[in-house]
Amino acid sequence: MHRLLWALVALSACAKPPAELDDLGPLPPFVLVDEAGHTVSDQSLRGTVWAANFLFTSCPTACPPLAKATAELQAKIAPWASDGAPVRLVSVSVDPMTDTPDVLTAFGRKYGAEPRLWSFLTGNYETMERLVVRGFLQPLLRSDRPVGGAEDATALTQPTPLDTAHSLRFVLVDQRGHVRAYYDKDDAGQHKLAAALRWLRDHPAQE
Repeated sequence: MHRLLWALVALSACAKPPAELDDLGPLPPFVLVDEAGHTVSDQSLRGTVWAANFLFTSCPTACPPLAKATAELQAKIAPWASDGAPVRLVSVSVDPMTDTPDVLTAFGRKYGAEPRLWSFLTGNYETMERLVVRGFLQPLLRSDRPVGGAEDATALTQPTPLDTAHSLRFVLVDQRGHVRAYYDKDDAGQHKLAAALRWLRDHPAQE
């Protein structure tokens, strides 16, 4: 009897969405490429629950701990992330001029990224900036670029300076391409994000 009661309680808890989930709106259209050189767009990610973060491979300070946290999150979701609807982790490079697919492949190997779970995106700077700032609503500041971005991203001829300021949070995106929540990279944030990824996988967002 006690076991049945606990099972019913657990089932009821699983039916409730994580308290932090909201609908913060859709991402803008985008087209980037992954570490294998394959095109990845807002449309190709439709139907996938994914968590994004923002880094660049030459960053010596904040990005290595963020990459390590992503590897830890990957380990948390690996046991169940492949047994149902698609779930992915996506790291968007904020230095696409330096972070070519080959560079991102080497970076991913360094942190044990499994291609089936963890992708790295790069491409046009203006597309990336619009996605990060206007889509994910996260900060992206660099010393040689005006606040809010320049109209012509082609004027950038140097790789991103090492003092670039960017978000260190994870952003949860549902199957429709809508932003649903933000999470810190600490262990508590990882556990909450893993639970939310699994909940959305099992309870697909409706159009």
